[in-house]
Amino acid sequence: MRRIFVNPFREDGKWFKGNVHAHSTGSDGTRTPKQLVELYSGAGYDFLSITDHGVVTDVEGLGNAGFLLIPGEEMCIGRTHAATPYHIVALGIKETLPFKDFDRDLDPQLVIDHVNDVGGLAILAHPYWSGLNNRDMMEIEGYHGVEIYNTSCEYERNTGFSGSHIDDIIVMGRRPWIYAVDDHHGAERPLLPLDAAAAWIMVKSDSLGVDEIMSRIRRGLFYSSTGPEIRDISIDEEGVISLECSPVKEISFVSTPSLGIKYYAEGGPLTGASYEGRQGETYVRIEVTDSEGRRAWSNPIYNEPEN
Repeated sequence: MRRIFVNPFREDGKWFKGNVHAHSTGSDGTRTPKQLVELYSGAGYDFLSITDHGVVTDVEGLGNAGFLLIPGEEMCIGRTHAATPYHIVALGIKETLPFKDFDRDLDPQLVIDHVNDVGGLAILAHPYWSGLNNRDMMEIEGYHGVEIYNTSCEYERNTGFSGSHIDDIIVMGRRPWIYAVDDHHGAERPLLPLDAAAAWIMVKSDSLGVDEIMSRIRRGLFYSSTGPEIRDISIDEEGVISLECSPVKEISFVSTPSLGIKYYAEGGPLTGASYEGRQGETYVRIEVTDSEGRRAWSNPIYNEPEN
């Protein structure tokens, strides 16, 4: 068995923290682009993509040398088998997509193909919240990744975690990258936390620029989190996967259903674990959970037979 992993921990550069799904008053958000920049930069983020519905919002002049804005847009289109729409985040596009948002008759594949053609990355947003199943997700292709966590969906509807959706399509042969995002809208109601600065991706890059960060995201040189740090992932010659992380209570090596393994802290927090793997696994992804229930996720490690 040969493990295939694009390992950001073996790349030169530094870590940059960013959110790639957020909404402003340019569509259905409650904060202006300027307010979002102030919010995220103040929370220690290095970059942000404002992905308003149906438009690439003008953010010229809002970024600076220490805070990067990546253009983006979200489209709500098509029909799943449950008659719900697909939501596609187009990251890194420079112009508004030539499609009508909320067009239920529009094939989502056309949107994904166009995003790829113009140099962007298509991300399948909040599959649990959207009512997607693996059939829906397998009938489209070419999307770069899938949101494993969405703050807004979790805070408002308890449908923010989509790990099983991702595992389903990996088992069926797809190789998506994994994203944690806020999908900030800023809804105001009693007992609702602010859906901002609660999820992010950590990207390993030489510098903070649109081309550099997009290139590293495209290659999969990132991990996702809502709190814990993944500090290192290594794979030895025997295929043993080793993890180092900030103190957590659980470390899971998630794999082909019925396989994988989970470790629990006893007497003190865990800061690492190793996993040899099991016969029959086609992939392994790592998920850690801290004492407050916050999580971090690696991108998948794929297994291939030795030649």
